[in-house]
Amino acid sequence: MAEQPQHPIDHAHPEFFREPTPREHRIAAGLFIGFAVFFALLFVVLRGWWPRWIFVAQAVYSFLDGVRHWRDARRGGS
Repeated sequence: MAEQPQHPIDHAHPEFFREPTPREHRIAAGLFIGFAVFFALLFVVLRGWWPRWIFVAQAVYSFLDGVRHWRDARRGGS
């Protein structure tokens, strides 16, 4: 049998797995809203190609996730 270590392994070390700061939430919000604009533009450019509806779904999801990050940044990063 494998010998167990004497000390427990700390999988959720606070230095590596911490809550995002408000600045990091603002950066994520900008990225996700930028992705939403990009996907919306792809939808317009790819007129006549049926998979373009996937880009609309990605645009909506990215926009909603960007708004969630923006709201978390305004709340203080929780």
